Amino acid sequence: MREVDLAYIAGIVDGEAYIGIKKSDYHSRVRKDAINNEYHERIQIRMISEEAIKFLATVLGGNYYTEKKPSLKSGKPLYVYTASDRKAASILQVLLPYLKVKKQDAELVLKIRESKEDKRSFRRGSPARRPMPREIVEYRESLYQEVKKLHGH
Repeated sequence: MREVDLAYIAGIVDGEAYIGIKKSDYHSRVRKDAINNEYHERIQIRMISEEAIKFLATVLGGNYYTEKKPSLKSGKPLYVYTASDRKAASILQVLLPYLKVKKQDAELVLKIRESKEDKRSFRRGSPARRPMPREIVEYRESLYQEVKKLHGH
């Protein structure tokens, strides 16, 4: 990817993106096939410029869609770009040197990905019903809480 494109995308991400960690208890609460909460890396960008959102999806991969409700202020449709998990982490890794405003958010999200790559946290099939080591669970929760603080929650 060209450096000018990376700088452009980083500018959009710095100005418009939500970079965060989504915490989910769906598998443990509803499906009953896991014990621990799951933490997902996320990037979401909402804009009225379909061209910019389409560019992001084309260059980075990920998904884009049109929100059902128009923007409250302008009445124009909002276009949304999203990337999760490995895709989001790989995008943030590439953009990290170019980010200014959202650099700390990106670094925290990348730490979640590093934690997921830790062999002690792998859960395949029935081992998902076994708890992960407590320190991994606590570490992920602490990263999730740090990101929430950055976002003022």
